[in-house]
Amino acid sequence: MHSLKAKALYDHIDFFRDLVNGRLAKGPQEEESFSDYAKRSLKLNDEKDWNFICSGMDLIGDTSSSLDHFLKFGMEGVSRYNEVGEKYLRLYGALNSTYIQQEAVFAICKLCQLPEQSIFRDKLEKLEIRDIRHKLGAHSIDYIDKQKEEVLSFVPVRADMGGLNLNYVNNNDLSQSSVNLLSGINEHLDLMTDIIYATLEKIKKTLYKSNRDKLEEIDKGLEELRVKRSGGCIFDNNDGTRTIFRP
Repeated sequence: MHSLKAKALYDHIDFFRDLVNGRLAKGPQEEESFSDYAKRSLKLNDEKDWNFICSGMDLIGDTSSSLDHFLKFGMEGVSRYNEVGEKYLRLYGALNSTYIQQEAVFAICKLCQLPEQSIFRDKLEKLEIRDIRHKLGAHSIDYIDKQKEEVLSFVPVRADMGGLNLNYVNNNDLSQSSVNLLSGINEHLDLMTDIIYATLEKIKKTLYKSNRDKLEEIDKGLEELRVKRSGGCIFDNNDGTRTIFRP
């Protein structure tokens, strides 16, 4: 991946996947379904929760890849042609990737019973890119302004679409707004990573609270995630140790 923030989120959900899969490594007991085993081992509220966690993990990884590609190539994509249709596809795809990712991340934190989920939900709802997605990628003709209690319509300005910059028009009053998609997506990725990190801190205590060796191992992994997220590097040495370079 080329985007540091997209890679950080991908690494966080990969760590989450390893953590829960490690807990399930022994397998179910005789005459116990895997769903029941996952519910018991991961301390879930319902046996179906495991299926949603699996879907969430896959969706977060997939959308991280799509956003990384969008941040690298912008609305034009890899094509050398200035195709308007390509720009619209990539714009709508990127905006809806953020929305899918937000809901998948929040579903995981909710299923893992994160105490701060209401705080994170409030931050999620206030993301600029989420509002842009509603205006341009989902409710362009029936956007509800809750403050003014009006139904509005919005459309991108075709001539200004390029790279990661975008202008759009409110057709009710013909006002224009400018958007920097880079800053909006980066803000989104930071929050997604914050939520998954908080979830990791929560489930390590839930799943391994009496296993000091495992907790120490997890804490080392979480420290490496913090280093990578801040722009640092970690190298594996021939003797099995690791060298950490902090920014």
